[in-house]
Amino acid sequence: MNCIQEGLIPTKYFEKTKHRLSTANGENHRVKFKISDAHICNEGICIKQSFILVKDLDIGIILGQPFLEIIKPFKVKTKGITTKLFQRKILFAFNEKSITKDINLLKTFSLFKEHSVNLIKTKENHLYLMKQKISNKKLKQQLQTSQIKEKINLLKNNIINKLCSDLPNAFWHRKQHMVSLPYEKDFTKQNIPTKEHQD
Repeated sequence: MNCIQEGLIPTKYFEKTKHRLSTANGENHRVKFKISDAHICNEGICIKQSFILVKDLDIGIILGQPFLEIIKPFKVKTKGITTKLFQRKILFAFNEKSITKDINLLKTFSLFKEHSVNLIKTKENHLYLMKQKISNKKLKQQLQTSQIKEKINLLKNNIINKLCSDLPNAFWHRKQHMVSLPYEKDFTKQNIPTKEHQD
C-alpha cells in the first residue's frame, strides 16, 4: 500500500480509516488515519493517490502497489523506476541506493498479483458451481408441486399400460395401411399355375 509516516502530514488532512497493514514477515502496523486526496508530482506530471498514515514507519514515504499499477509498464534500474507518461520518460528516483532485496520485493508483488488472479478464478468457479446447485434445488422444489407430480404420474401410467403390459399396444397403429386380398372359393394349392402343372 501507499504509506506515509504519521507526523509528516498536518492533522487537518486526515480522515479515519479501517485499513489494516502488516509487513511481509507478519508484523502488524498501527493504522488509524488515511489521506484520500494526495498527489505525487514529478516533472510537472501529477498522479492522484491515497495514502495510509503509519506510526513507527522507518521510511518517510512508501509508494506501494496502487502507485505501481498506475505507472506500469515500468523498468526498475539502479537509480529508480522509469516509466513513460503522456509520451514522456520519467524517473522516480529511489531515496536510498537500490539493493537486490528491493528488486526481489517487486517480483514478489508480481507473484502476489498472479496468485490473486488465480484466487479470483477459483472463486468464480466456486460461484458457478453454487449457482448450479441453487438451480438444481429450485428444479427439485418445482418437481414437488402437485401439478408436476400429476403429469409425471400420468406419463408413468401411460408407459406402464402401453409398453410394459403383457399385451403392449404402443406400436399397434404404426402400420395403418392395410391391404385386403381377394378370396376365391374352392381355391386349392393345386390350382396355382406353375411350370410343373403346365407340362
